[in-house]
Amino acid sequence: MAVPVTGSTQPAAAALGRSTLVLCVLATAGIVLQQELRTPLQLPGHRGLLWLGLLVAVRLVAARPGPALAVGVASAGLTAGLGLSPDGPAGALPYLLAAGVLDATALVSWIRSRAWRIVLAAAPLHLVALLVPISRSLLVGVGPVAVAQDLTTVALWHLCFGAGAGILGLALASAWRLDRR
Repeated sequence: MAVPVTGSTQPAAAALGRSTLVLCVLATAGIVLQQELRTPLQLPGHRGLLWLGLLVAVRLVAARPGPALAVGVASAGLTAGLGLSPDGPAGALPYLLAAGVLDATALVSWIRSRAWRIVLAAAPLHLVALLVPISRSLLVGVGPVAVAQDLTTVALWHLCFGAGAGILGLALASAWRLDRR
């Protein structure tokens, strides 16, 4: 049997839903804009600091499955549809995979309400960004041993930027919540 919602909590729930929706739109715009603007740091994985940080922020603010995946789908669709990825439509795959994993954390009880566990998960989660370059290398004939040898430093940079993205996402989520009080 459903418990009726009292009138005093309905405006708060509606405001939280609007706040999450606004954050989702801003995160999607940020990810797509970041894909358009090239930042010439020449460090592997540095762009994940922003796109993964925004996905982590959405997951932490929403505290339920759905919004982070919606941002991942929207940003991947826009990136692929507008032709912004230098890797073609496959370049948008990391957004979908990372958003899906982040949303799955909302379904696991021992992770769901622990922000620091989600922040820690961002570091290895950023390794999904390596799927496209690894698969492209293997498809053009580079041997698995050669790919693995060249991957060590790149993977370490991705882990570092993934950890930074988790911290950035936590900071953004905290700022978003403070601003909405």
